[in-house]
Amino acid sequence: MNKAKNYTLIAWIALSMFFLTQAIIGWFVTFTGGDVAPFEKVNLSTLIIIAAGAILLVEALMNFMDRPEEGEEAQQDYTPVKPRIDLKSILLYVVLVVVILVAGLALRSALPVFSISPWVNLILAAIGFIGLKLIFLRKKRS
Repeated sequence: MNKAKNYTLIAWIALSMFFLTQAIIGWFVTFTGGDVAPFEKVNLSTLIIIAAGAILLVEALMNFMDRPEEGEEAQQDYTPVKPRIDLKSILLYVVLVVVILVAGLALRSALPVFSISPWVNLILAAIGFIGLKLIFLRKKRS
């Protein structure tokens, strides 16, 4: 898979999980008699932060795993090495996370807020997971 498809897949899954979590929390608050209004408001900047943060988190984890690429395993003998900590990479990812959070919070007042009920959150999560299967997890035709 290419990087654009990977990043789209990561953001798609993160947003689907977000909507599922919002639906579950909204139902729990509704059934316990609490005020569901705060859980019905979703800011567009929150969705941007979730998508960008998920991509950054997965990219950081993949870089820290230090594994050979798919084609590299057949070309050379791969012997596991003791993982080493690259402080420069860690600092770079921390700075990127801070930039994403600051940009998202700065845009919070400029971007729209959507009012989404727990049922609509569940429908969005279902569409996300069905779309995941139909778009990303289909078998390649030979």
